[in-house]
Amino acid sequence: MESEPWIPTIQSFIKRVADSAETGHILKTLSHLLVSQHRSDCSATELCSQFSFAQSYFVSGPFEELLYRLLPLLSNLEFVTSNSKYLSAIFLDGPADVSFEVLYAGLSGEYATVTQEKCVVYLSQLVAAGKLADIMVCKCSTDSYMLNGEHDSLVQAYACLPDKAANRFQQNVPLNLQRNVYYPTLYKSILLSLNDVKVRLQKGLSSSVAFISLLIGKLCVHGLAMDLWTALLADIMVNQDFLLSRVFHKVVSGIAVTALDSTIIPLLRCVYHYDDISALLGNTIIDSKKLQYLIMDKVLLHKFYTSADVSKLLYNVIGYLASSPSRVHLYHTTFTKLLQVWADASSIRCVSLDQHMYISKALVVCSTFLSSHSSDSLKMPLFKDLMSGLQNHLTNSDSSIRHIGMAVAQILSAKLNPQLEKKLEFDYDDDQIYRELVSLETCPTLPDSSAYEKQSKNILGDSPGDLSGTSEPALGKTQYGEDLDSDDDLEPLGEFEDKARPTEQPASYLGECMQGLMSADNPEKVESCLKVAPTLIRRSRVMTEEVSVEFAKVLLHMESSVVIENFVLLHHESLVSLLVVSPVPVAQYLCKEFSARNYNVRQRLDMLDALAAGAVQLADPKAEHEQKPSSLVEEMTTLNVGDKPSEPNWREIVDRRIEAKTRRFASASHTADTSVANRFSAVAGHFFFPLLLAVRNGEREYNPFNADTILLVQYFYTLGKIVASAQNCLLAPRMASELLQVVWAFRCYKELAVQKAVVFCITMAIMVTPVQDLLRNASLTEAHQYLLALAGTSPNPELQEMATKVLSYLQHQVQIGMKSKT
Repeated sequence: MESEPWIPTIQSFIKRVADSAETGHILKTLSHLLVSQHRSDCSATELCSQFSFAQSYFVSGPFEELLYRLLPLLSNLEFVTSNSKYLSAIFLDGPADVSFEVLYAGLSGEYATVTQEKCVVYLSQLVAAGKLADIMVCKCSTDSYMLNGEHDSLVQAYACLPDKAANRFQQNVPLNLQRNVYYPTLYKSILLSLNDVKVRLQKGLSSSVAFISLLIGKLCVHGLAMDLWTALLADIMVNQDFLLSRVFHKVVSGIAVTALDSTIIPLLRCVYHYDDISALLGNTIIDSKKLQYLIMDKVLLHKFYTSADVSKLLYNVIGYLASSPSRVHLYHTTFTKLLQVWADASSIRCVSLDQHMYISKALVVCSTFLSSHSSDSLKMPLFKDLMSGLQNHLTNSDSSIRHIGMAVAQILSAKLNPQLEKKLEFDYDDDQIYRELVSLETCPTLPDSSAYEKQSKNILGDSPGDLSGTSEPALGKTQYGEDLDSDDDLEPLGEFEDKARPTEQPASYLGECMQGLMSADNPEKVESCLKVAPTLIRRSRVMTEEVSVEFAKVLLHMESSVVIENFVLLHHESLVSLLVVSPVPVAQYLCKEFSARNYNVRQRLDMLDALAAGAVQLADPKAEHEQKPSSLVEEMTTLNVGDKPSEPNWREIVDRRIEAKTRRFASASHTADTSVANRFSAVAGHFFFPLLLAVRNGEREYNPFNADTILLVQYFYTLGKIVASAQNCLLAPRMASELLQVVWAFRCYKELAVQKAVVFCITMAIMVTPVQDLLRNASLTEAHQYLLALAGTSPNPELQEMATKVLSYLQHQVQIGMKSKT
């Protein structure tokens, strides 16, 4: 063929799809093959002149390989953002069954959480587009032989998608993938595919229902049988279509043996009349030995039911066997087996009372279908078994067993041997057992089809055939009203009232949140994503560790281009949450970027604020949003920054006054505080030392502090808070020594704010240094002399007060060290 040389071209494209230099071109070309399936003009293509051949080859073979190669790339945010149009075309416009199967496989644990989130989004879009029904119609439109296990993975994806998505993302699952929405949509899709098979048969076209049989069996095994049959029976039984019934016979005959119990027994309990069972199952029981064993032995002899619908189940089973001449021999066999088991003395002793009562009810139901025209050759052996069983019941010591034997014998003898001159009667109380058995002699009537419709509406809603969940209003009075010229429904133009803007749906996944923050053309989306970002980061810890650096990069380059309420606070909380959840990579990234070029002062201040707050929160795991520092740190920070004191908490004041005036006559039991590990101790070095290099490297490279003194002041405060958070850690003394060496070069700085920051850092170094090392540390000795000079000669009273307090604290710590030595 002339087009065969283009096969290596397509294969080469797929192998090079991860090449960043050619990814856009390759995805554009391959997606053109899929999108053009629905076009009539396919003259131009970048692959070959014979477009149809390249298209059919790509869809039939390499398409699945392409999807599996793209799955790992979905975790790359830049790749997804730049190629979102082509990715959507490939995953949504290609063969839906392959896309559905591959995307479901993407929810496994071997892929990154961002990839799993993107797979859930694509799956949700496939379901919303009605692809569930399209796939089933496609599978049913061929009569090709289906190999064993060919569709197992796709059937598994259909049946388990809501549970799989919920296990990965808990409550954050798209609405149409939640169980109460997804499964009704799936039931409607099954109905549409069955009706499509019927239409194809009417046109004389070949069809196959093997896929639907596998799917129904899998759904029933997963415990969805009652809802499934309730949804399907309304459409099948209301129409009473012979051809549709024949299609359903084929579906039942194709159900896997391992799923027969979970499928057929709920069906027998859902149907209201045995005539409906005959319409649904037909004579499939004659050709299927497994179905015979299930209905004739398992349901009647091996199992028993005590629920309220037991009479309906028994009538459906026995009535189905007895209602057709082609199945009546199975009814006779079942009647004989039941009576033999009921009459056997060992069976009476071994089975429970509930099961024996169940078998007795089945015998009474069997007797209602015993025709008066039945031959004596059938009735006489049954009558003999009845009499022998009666004797075994009467000799039993349990009064309930005796009552069951007498009631069953009285009911059955009148039908098995009506020629008896004297009817078999017993003198016993009219108890509950007798009333239950006698009530079964009344055969149920065929109900109206509205009963099925009413139950189906509870599962599918009012529109069983609507897969989109929305329907257009019908033309008529409900839409236009009786008077077409009426203008009552028009709004006056002069009234301009503020209407609530439609709120943007908040992001449910971290990957979706990252993409939303990059949507500069959609301010509402940016605002909604920024508000939920801290919550998503702290909730999805595993995923956050995978994309923490990329998320931090997105946050750093954000700008408040639109008016977003609490933008600075939300932006700060998001960065801090990243540091708390994934401290090492995010801290290293922020420290590295702090001394890099192309950042303004505001962005560098955001980095410092986040590093300080993250260190404080990691040092105290109980802190959620803001960490309250120790009294000395709080006092020093207040003196340095000059913030106004916060308003008093009157609730706390009232509680303290009540506590002071309360008299107790017994001491309250106090529970010991549980020790909690300092999470910051293991990562303190990643916060401190890379950030410390900003000053040392800045001397010979780019110096970020040339821009503004405010940045230098905040830098020192951040270093001090990081050192204070590392208190009692093994690395704290070394960090304190390094901090003193850095700030010592700025002790003579003219700016008052810088001098205050230097004093603050000295204070933090004193706090974390062990008391026995205070006198041996040369750097602290020089700092002590510097503080004495400030306290005596500084022209600024605030700086003098700060130095005096620090000296007092240092003296107190030295005295403690001296006492410990003695």
